[in-house]
Amino acid sequence: MLARVPRHESLSLKQAYKEGGLTMTTLFNTLKSTLLGAALLAGFANSASAFEITNPLAVPGYEIELFDGPALSEANSKTPALPKTSKIAVARLDGGQMIPTPYGEEFDWTLLDKRSDMDVSLLSPSAYYKYIPATPLHDAETDNKIDEVRMAAALEGYSHVIVYGTGRDAFWNSFGSRALEHTGLTMDNDPTIWRKAKAKALLVNSFTGEVLGAASAENIEFNIGELADNVDLLMTRLSEA
Repeated sequence: MLARVPRHESLSLKQAYKEGGLTMTTLFNTLKSTLLGAALLAGFANSASAFEITNPLAVPGYEIELFDGPALSEANSKTPALPKTSKIAVARLDGGQMIPTPYGEEFDWTLLDKRSDMDVSLLSPSAYYKYIPATPLHDAETDNKIDEVRMAAALEGYSHVIVYGTGRDAFWNSFGSRALEHTGLTMDNDPTIWRKAKAKALLVNSFTGEVLGAASAENIEFNIGELADNVDLLMTRLSEA
């Protein structure tokens, strides 16, 4: 049976132990109970503070920067491959060389410009000839006419150019009477680019030479309206984020 601690208000645990009124076991249990009680009190205090909600606007030294809706939405938006602000030239090829656009075909591209959000216009031969290298009499022509058309469009202020042709200019694995790898353009594996068609058009970045996409048509008996319609679909798809 454990000895009882004498009831002296001023008697410490150490003095009680010395006077024989407190055994070692009782001292250990008393200390353990005291420490446990202190830990529980500290835990309740921390738990109470953990559930306190502090207004961050009221804390000194803290700033919260607010963003409006449009700025935040623009930051999270994906940039389209073909912005609606693009200025697009149209160039007709024949045998790989640029020629003036036939009147009936010119009308189809004019209609495309009217129904499109982008600026579409014909690249004139005079603008093209301003930039091509001069060819001396009896000398060979320059090798890559397609790349010359692209660079002429860039120098005229066009961000993109639609180069198109029919017949031999729209044959298998080629464009503008040249094998695709010899056009000077950068392109992916879009099957429309290398398939044979009655008419074929490539949408090219004027500054980089990258082919963004291709369109083709089989019905060109009277005009190239079907090709222009398919180019319109291509442009719409590329302009969507």
